Amino acid sequence: MNLVLDLGNTNVKWAILHKDKIIDHGIKLDFSLDDLAKIRLKHSSIHNVCCSKSGRFSQSVEKFCKRFKIKYLEVNHSCHLPISIDYYTPETLGSDRIALCVGAHMTVPGDKLIIDLGTCITYDLLIKNKYLGGQISPGCHMRLNSLYKDTANLPKLNFEIISKDIGKTTKDSILIGVYEGVLFEIEGIIQKHKLRYPNIKVILTGGDGHFFKKRIKHINFINPYLLMEGLNYIIAFNE
Repeated sequence: MNLVLDLGNTNVKWAILHKDKIIDHGIKLDFSLDDLAKIRLKHSSIHNVCCSKSGRFSQSVEKFCKRFKIKYLEVNHSCHLPISIDYYTPETLGSDRIALCVGAHMTVPGDKLIIDLGTCITYDLLIKNKYLGGQISPGCHMRLNSLYKDTANLPKLNFEIISKDIGKTTKDSILIGVYEGVLFEIEGIIQKHKLRYPNIKVILTGGDGHFFKKRIKHINFINPYLLMEGLNYIIAFNE
């Protein structure tokens, strides 16, 4: 069994995989070594742990693995990968983005654009099994927080979908603005890449993907567990 961990900017997501199948998974804001111990107690046959780290806590996970003699792998550009990386600063490339591209490579044939809707929105281009780069922009919650923190009078809001075309209140105006700003950004970026790669397949993942999946055109695949699957494949390539 493999335990994979996405140590994100906001939450820690984890999954247990057996023979490439997710058999257990969870997400937690305040993840600790106690949570890790509970997972191991429930799944005593864990042999490998693989982490992507956008956030924190990886050193504690590594120490935990050493204590229980579990193989530990932290993803970076120097790992054995089934794709090549054409990036000017590969040492700065997020391990989550690497894992997403590996997951996409292993599950979807052809050229791909991977869109991850999380704390940040990332766009990653995988052409002929080569990672070419991408884009990063603020996610929905980051945009809402910025409007609150960087202005004098705008309120602090939680993200929700407003089924209106025009905001008649400040709250509605903000929520519509953030939602449609993200929506039109995504659609514009898809169109940009389709002009150069007409047969490119678009994959949507990330915690906020469900807010947009019915509105975005040209989505070929939706996989909320793409990153977890990618981490699991990376374990196999590095054993």
